Amino acid sequence: MFQGLYHIGIYTTDIERSLSFYTQILDFNLKWRGMVDHPAMGKIKVALVEQQNCTIELVQPNDAALVNEKAGPIQHLALKVESIDKVMERWKSKKITEFPLGEIEDLPSFGKGIRHTFIYGPSHERIELVEEYT
Repeated sequence: MFQGLYHIGIYTTDIERSLSFYTQILDFNLKWRGMVDHPAMGKIKVALVEQQNCTIELVQPNDAALVNEKAGPIQHLALKVESIDKVMERWKSKKITEFPLGEIEDLPSFGKGIRHTFIYGPSHERIELVEEYT
C-alpha cells in the first residue's frame, strides 16, 4: 500500500532564504521549483529540495501567519501511495473514521502533477497522502 516517504513539508516566510539554507548550507539539490495554483491557498511559491532519498517541500504561503514559529515550521509529513482511491476504500471497508480524510485534490501544476489528501494522526499531526500522475 505505502511506497515510502514522499516529502516533508516545511512552511516558510521566505522561500529564498530557505532555499539558500538547504542548498548552500545543508547541500541539498534543487529538484523542482514553481508556482502551485492551490485550490484553498491560491498561487503559492513551492520548491522541492533533495538529498539522496530525503525530499523536503518548502512552501511559502501567502498568509505568513500560517508559519507557526512557536511549534516549529514543519507543517506535514507526506507519504507516497500507489492509489489514494484504494487507500480510502480500504479504510472505509474497515470503518476507520478516527483519522478523517479530507477531499482528494488534483494539483496538475505541482511537478508532473499529483492527487493528494490529508489525514490527521492521533496527535493531530497532518499526514499527506500523495499519488503521482502516471
